[in-house]
This record gives sequence, structure tokens and C-alpha cells, in this order.
Amino acid sequence: MVKTSVLENFWAPVFSRTKALGVKHSAGSVKLNFRFWLSVGLISANVVLLMSYVYGVNDFASQGYQITQLQKRISVLTDSNRVATLKNSEAKSMVSIQTDVLSANFVPAGTPKFLVDNQYAQNQNLVSLNSQLSAQ
Repeated sequence: MVKTSVLENFWAPVFSRTKALGVKHSAGSVKLNFRFWLSVGLISANVVLLMSYVYGVNDFASQGYQITQLQKRISVLTDSNRVATLKNSEAKSMVSIQTDVLSANFVPAGTPKFLVDNQYAQNQNLVSLNSQLSAQ
């Protein structure tokens, strides 16, 4: 007849249900095999470790993506900072100040003429004193 499995002994007898449960018909009770529960525990531990590994790799990948986004944002902000610095220095330059003054219709300042002290007040006091003295 046809063989049901070519690899009969490929899997351990732990995974065979009839051998793993260890059914004893005489007592009517089911004895669980220690090797079966050990293999179930090890498989579940492997699954837990695999899921934690996948979670960790996913977390690192998302952090890498966030770092890339932040680096792009830093480069954009650096460029805008350069543009703002250039605009600031251009606004502070004397050429732009002069053009702004001319466009605002300010009167150009010439050479300043300051008041000269000709001692007018003292001269008036002397004249008034002389007139008072001559009147006496």
C-alpha cells in the first residue's frame, strides 16, 4: 500500500498526538508527557523572542526614519537661517539705508551750521551799564 509519510521519524514523538498524550486505557486517566510540555514551552519562548526581535527592529527603523526627517528639517532651517542672515546684513548696509532715505523723500543733510557765540548778551549788559553810569 501507500506509505502515509516518507519521513516517519523526522518529527520527534513529542508531536505525535497519541504518543504525546500517553493515553492509558486501563486507568482511564490521561497522563501528559513532560517532553510535550517542554517542547510547547520552548516553542512559545521562541515565538515570544521572535516577536520581541521584530518589535525591536521596527522600533529602530522608525527611529531611523525620524532621525532622517529631523536631518531634513535641520537642513531646511539652516538654509532659511542663511537667507534671514543675508537679509539682515543687507538691511543694515549703508547703501540700503541711503536708498530707503531717498525713497522716503527725506531732505538730504548738508554741512551743519552751528550757532556762533558772539557774546551778544554780554555786549548788551555793558551797553546798559554804560548808559546807567553816564546817566548818573
